[in-house]
Amino acid sequence: MRTTGVYMKGIGVFRPRTESVGEAVERGLVTRYAADASGITAVAVAGDVSPPESALIAAQQALKGSGLSADDIGLLLCTGVWHQGPDGWGPQYHLQRHLLGDDLLAVELRHGCNGTFSAMELAVPYLRSAPHIGGALITASDNFGTPLIDRWNPGEGLAYLGDGAGAVVLGTSRGFAEVLSLCTASFSAMEEVHRAGEPLFPPGATTATFLDYGARAARFQQKATDDGTWIQLLLGHQKHNVKCVSQALHEAGVEASDIKTVVTHSMPRQAAASYLKILGFSLERSTWEFSRTTGHLGAGDHLAALHHLLSTGKTGPGDHLLLCGSSPGVTYKAAVIRILDTAAFTDQEARPDGL
Repeated sequence: MRTTGVYMKGIGVFRPRTESVGEAVERGLVTRYAADASGITAVAVAGDVSPPESALIAAQQALKGSGLSADDIGLLLCTGVWHQGPDGWGPQYHLQRHLLGDDLLAVELRHGCNGTFSAMELAVPYLRSAPHIGGALITASDNFGTPLIDRWNPGEGLAYLGDGAGAVVLGTSRGFAEVLSLCTASFSAMEEVHRAGEPLFPPGATTATFLDYGARAARFQQKATDDGTWIQLLLGHQKHNVKCVSQALHEAGVEASDIKTVVTHSMPRQAAASYLKILGFSLERSTWEFSRTTGHLGAGDHLAALHHLLSTGKTGPGDHLLLCGSSPGVTYKAAVIRILDTAAFTDQEARPDGL
């Protein structure tokens, strides 16, 4: 989707204090071999701070930086990967009560690690069709410190899971960055990779079933190897990834060489290098050096990394950034933004308490 006249107006983050991977090794939570292979050095751990509470902190920052008021926000989309609070309740209500009020559309959006991208895609036509609305607020928040998942062992090839939140305000008046394109691709032939061996009903969360993505992926790979489709699936996976990013670059009117930095999900070093190589980029042109200090923040990786680039002066006016990633489905997302103004972010790097 080629976007025109849509801007990022404000951004906020909640970054909890981090626990070093070295400490996790000493505590027996992860092996030294796995830690060294991952290249990840620290993971953000929020303790008992809930996802809605961390989302509120990030949203307050984003709204303040946007120059808009709560009354200007006409759409609230809350995303996350893990459980947000009590079953039968949505985190959007917490943000409505404590920040925005009731006169807007507020929805929880569940689209895995790509939830922020999907929220942006939905917000763009909403803003265009309702010119009286000043902005849309998107949040992404998670806390993986719960019994049914192990942040230190989510599955082979996956990053350790970090907690935190990010928020962004989109609008149709000039902001700190312009959104040039937003693209999606899907490869449903691989939808089973994240559920292999698990029943569709009853849901695992209702039967206290531990989530082990590694075991599921291994079962899927073994099945695909046995029936001779594994190589075909891998090639299809790469094809869809490249297609999505290529489309985003084309619709933004830029070349790969025009991209200053690639903003990705947090991944182990080898996985990140392979992913970027397929897309035609090096690890050094990405935000991996930052994400290795936080762990995988669910749907919040890109917002946290973008805030880091802005606040540390690693990006500036005129820079083009590529934001991209994939998530269960399998879905692929890519967006190109152009940085317009970073003056407001000078010396605003998030402290480890997120405040």
